[in-house]
Amino acid sequence: MSAHRIQWWVYAWNGDGTVHKMRRSRTMRGQWSYDVTCSCGWETRTGGAVRSYIEREVRIHKIIGSES
Repeated sequence: MSAHRIQWWVYAWNGDGTVHKMRRSRTMRGQWSYDVTCSCGWETRTGGAVRSYIEREVRIHKIIGSES
């Protein structure tokens, strides 16, 4: 099986209350809400969570996903 490739996504809220999901880039600073997708099709669907929670979910996915 090939390695899991994780893509990070962030959520940005406009002043009118709409939410936009966009790819995270290395140059982004500040506090964001995150979700991730994996090359195998797995994804988090939190609607925006703190980074530490998403990192934990990714670690669990990589361990459990590699056992299958």
